[in-house]
Amino acid sequence: MQEIGKETRLTRREKEVLLWAAKGKTAWETAVILNISRTTVLSHLKNARIKLDTTNVAQTIAEAISRSEIPS
Repeated sequence: MQEIGKETRLTRREKEVLLWAAKGKTAWETAVILNISRTTVLSHLKNARIKLDTTNVAQTIAEAISRSEIPS
């Protein structure tokens, strides 16, 4: 994975999909809520994982919280 410093910022949409994932929503449910495609949701989750250098959604959520990117 590429090395990214702590200054990496998530986009508004990346934060939004992570917040819904943290609430237990699936990619499909999040897509319906945000009126976007499931593929787009998965793309935002993947981009967040890459930016935060994590391996799964749970770890990405935890890292985003620890960096104050999303509220706990």
